[in-house]
Amino acid sequence: MRWIITGGILALVVTVYALVDLTVTDDRRIRHLNRVLWVVLIVVLPVIGAAAWLAWGKGPRASAPPMAPDDDPSFSRSTTVSDEETDRRIADLEAQLAALDDEDFGAAPEAERPAPPAASPEPRAPEQRPAPKPKPKRGAKPDAGAAEDDVDGEGHRATGDGGDSARA
Repeated sequence: MRWIITGGILALVVTVYALVDLTVTDDRRIRHLNRVLWVVLIVVLPVIGAAAWLAWGKGPRASAPPMAPDDDPSFSRSTTVSDEETDRRIADLEAQLAALDDEDFGAAPEAERPAPPAASPEPRAPEQRPAPKPKPKRGAKPDAGAAEDDVDGEGHRATGDGGDSARA
């Protein structure tokens, strides 16, 4: 009796495995019958149908998994571009970006627009920025325009003037 129960459980496990395997198998790998007929065969003849599916119903896997184009060496060889062509493409893209900047921010006057990059890279001198304005020293007399708001002589406004007293 124990062998019958063990055999029945084993037949059920093999049948369920074959059905699950059939449902997850790609259609291109199913051979001899279509998917529906394989399901009927596995359910009607549990052990024989499952064995037939596992032995003859499933085609072989592909020899190699599919490869992304950037990982495929033949794809990399097919896109050889000369340095001149690359430089031309970069210049075209930079021109398109400059045109988009002009559309977004309005055309800047020629004096403010940066010069396009040179064709050959040359070492540039660092840009000189104007020196920042020095901060007034403590106790120094402020300029005449700020003197009328300055109450205590240190650049602070009066508290009742509608402004923040911490701002100068």
